[in-house]
Amino acid sequence: MAAGTGIYITWVTGAIILSIAMMPLFKPNYAKLSLDGFIDMFRRYWAHMIVVFSVYLWKDLLDGMDRILMANTQVDMTPYVYAVEGDIVLWVQQGLRNAFLDEALTHFYVMGFMTATFASFLYPIYFDDRHMADRVSLTMFWVYVIAIPFYLFFNVGVTGNHIPAMQTIAYDLTPEINNWFTRIDPFSNGMPSLHIGLPFAIWLTMQRWDDDGRWAKYRGFLMAFTMLTAFAIIYLGIHWIVDIIGGMAVGILAVQMTSKTNQSLWKVADERLFSRRLARAIADPGKSVRGTISSIISVFRPLKEPNRKQTGAIIAALLLSTSFVLLWDATHQDFPVEGVEWPTSAAGSDGWLVSVEENPESMSVSISVWNVSDERGSMISGEPWGSSPAVVISGSSLVLHDSHRLDFYELESNSTDFSPKFSRNESEALLDVAIAESATGQPLLVMVHEDYLEVVDDEQAPAELGAFGEAFSIVAASGQLVAWADVASSSPTVNVTSISGSISISLALDVTASEDEDEYLEEISGIAVNYSNAEVIDIDMDPSWVVAVVDVGPVNRTVLVDILTGEQTMLSDPIWQSSSPSVAHGRVAFLQIPFWDPSLDPDEVATASDVYLHDIEANSTLAITHDEDVNQLDPQVLLEDVAWVEVDSDGTSVLKVYSGETFQPYSSVILQAAILMLIPLLYLWAYQAASERRG
Repeated sequence: MAAGTGIYITWVTGAIILSIAMMPLFKPNYAKLSLDGFIDMFRRYWAHMIVVFSVYLWKDLLDGMDRILMANTQVDMTPYVYAVEGDIVLWVQQGLRNAFLDEALTHFYVMGFMTATFASFLYPIYFDDRHMADRVSLTMFWVYVIAIPFYLFFNVGVTGNHIPAMQTIAYDLTPEINNWFTRIDPFSNGMPSLHIGLPFAIWLTMQRWDDDGRWAKYRGFLMAFTMLTAFAIIYLGIHWIVDIIGGMAVGILAVQMTSKTNQSLWKVADERLFSRRLARAIADPGKSVRGTISSIISVFRPLKEPNRKQTGAIIAALLLSTSFVLLWDATHQDFPVEGVEWPTSAAGSDGWLVSVEENPESMSVSISVWNVSDERGSMISGEPWGSSPAVVISGSSLVLHDSHRLDFYELESNSTDFSPKFSRNESEALLDVAIAESATGQPLLVMVHEDYLEVVDDEQAPAELGAFGEAFSIVAASGQLVAWADVASSSPTVNVTSISGSISISLALDVTASEDEDEYLEEISGIAVNYSNAEVIDIDMDPSWVVAVVDVGPVNRTVLVDILTGEQTMLSDPIWQSSSPSVAHGRVAFLQIPFWDPSLDPDEVATASDVYLHDIEANSTLAITHDEDVNQLDPQVLLEDVAWVEVDSDGTSVLKVYSGETFQPYSSVILQAAILMLIPLLYLWAYQAASERRG
């Protein structure tokens, strides 16, 4: 369970209490308040509750799909929205910015919306206004349904994340609030604004169907609420002006859909009909079954003489089914590597992916090599390993090692049998290994022992090494550069040195967060954030970048450093646990436990890590896995793909690859078939429409 639940419960409780407290102000003149009314409304309007609250059942699913689509397709309409309206919202925020509005409007943005939504549904069903309850509940349902395509395929980010001088006030008011928002909001669902669309749609519904004016005072409240909300979402750095217009348009469409579907839906879903049908079925089961069959047949009777409505329905079904196929492909770009069973760890570089597998039945260890380009796998030969070795790979050079043994391999793309080029036993404990290159491109193995570094080439000949000092722990290498954690430094530091010693750079890592974030971490974990004793616990690098994981006490933070300029970027959320970085080809993959709360009971603390992918040039980070019940291990950036080990709640593991291809070949075939089928269907629909109008 995520941190931030406390503030959410406070908001929900406040919204419920406020909604009930306002009931005397907005009740119809004929109505009376009593406790029995709350009991009766559940009995009389349970189907309405299902219609309205069903949207919350699939909201998390849709948010997850939206995050995956953003990660896979990178479709972002925010720059176009910014090009249209410029800095209007920025002028509002900067012109009126003050601490009171920051605090008040943040709580109004969340709790006020909850209050208006809950009250708008509660009042008609409590006061037994079925005429209005039918329409309000259906309008609320249609608002969410109409917004779905925009949220999936028209991604618009929040203003505070796009306009340089704009701040996301609401999201960053406190670390607890930030943690909660990050949990429930993908930050790309700006268009349309449902904070506007929902209350505006309910106001319009009441304006249209409040025949005797019993809801006049509540309509006035909704209009004032909508206007204040429009100001709040702009001021807080969340929505654009265009989002407000989109919300109003969705509200108008939802009311139109309610007008068209209200009678037909409630003719079937009216709660009062269920008890009658149940009584009739008990009294005469045969007649009930015959009536049901007759009703089903009547649905298909118009197909005997199809008209443009039936043809239009077929066209809509064809487009919808095709869209679902394409949506499935766009949200399922990761696939398991065939032939790999029981993987426990993985490593990859360029076009090679290596996995270590432990057979739980035979207790044996095997190593698989997978050629990403031709998707062909093979097993590594050599002396068997008693326990899983560490894997280090750079290009086509591969090292397997434990504390006293090292095997070196040269991988060739046209080979399916890989034997070690050499194997050596170490008399002193081998702590870590990195693969560098000599000036001539020859692989060099940098081996870390307790008190010294040893460098050998692929023929096991000793190689010259620049001055490294004596205080080192973990190492990483890329080309002729070697990076290591300097344990003697008073602050977390990574040193970068060339093999020849001509380059020597010291990178002091900045993993500090805001005081509020550190205080929040200390409060929920009971562990002080200690920068003076912060320790580098993992490193990876490429020729231009170093990425390091630093233990600051309650959490590990992941930071990216430009080797040339020293410029640093905190990749992980400062209050989330992160680990296992991999950097190559302008991307960084790393693990993060989202919504991590170390204050919970150990059995309840979230431990499942998700894979995050950071694009260095775009300076954007997206989660490419989304599952609280599935854990990810060892993400690896390959030439074009990303790979990792996935472990489900039952302990079953698979090696997965995330592909950059959005659509698979079968999707193209389905799309082509749909296009060809649309030609005769559209012709038939046009012919039927013209004939019916002429008749």
